[in-house]
Amino acid sequence: MPKRNGPLPAEGKETVISVQAIVRREEMLWTAHEPAEAKAFPPCIKGIIAKVAGDYGKHRTAAILAAFLGQAGLHRQEALHLWSEVAAVEERIFEEWFRKMHCPKCRAMQRQSKGYPDLGIADLGLCRPDEACQKFESPVEYACYIRSDEDREKGTLLHIKTQYRVRIFDWSTGREGEIELSEREKEELEALLAEKSGQSEKILVYARVRVRGKLKPRFILRDWEGPRRQMLSDIL
Repeated sequence: MPKRNGPLPAEGKETVISVQAIVRREEMLWTAHEPAEAKAFPPCIKGIIAKVAGDYGKHRTAAILAAFLGQAGLHRQEALHLWSEVAAVEERIFEEWFRKMHCPKCRAMQRQSKGYPDLGIADLGLCRPDEACQKFESPVEYACYIRSDEDREKGTLLHIKTQYRVRIFDWSTGREGEIELSEREKEELEALLAEKSGQSEKILVYARVRVRGKLKPRFILRDWEGPRRQMLSDIL
């Protein structure tokens, strides 16, 4: 049996796939009912506000702070005022992250990063755990004291976006996996699948390409070429 969730192809590398299913998923964002007090903020967030790292990594820290303030329950104007005093980047970063994106968990922030939008901050000297840090998995859980499902009743879930998970079979590895798509990416894939329908000489190729610093899925229809042409097209 093929294994699920096999490794994704390297950036720019193409692989032949079959689409097994497209599943809709609604992404929700937990936000606190009442604003967390500044004194309750975790050390990493206090470090960002104090500009411990200076301007180095400023886009990463600005994104983290905007996402954190949104989930920690601060009202938009109050959050923007605090964020503007700290962030030395364009306001669009605030707009893209405040109550629209999840504040990264501690394990994600503790990773090395090649730069924004990867929010690892291992190189910024901001993760300085105190005695309470080990009790929580994220800065938001720390500030809002979320340690159980009951504690999550202190907040509400906001719908932030609709995404789609595409279940695929990768013919190069013999494994199954999943690819996350936006609404537009899903529609583009469905158009290709409709075009491919009934054309046995066509194969679906998947790759990951970098667009504005982010890796994005790319699907292409190609004519199958090679000595095993008929057998592969029959399978697909």
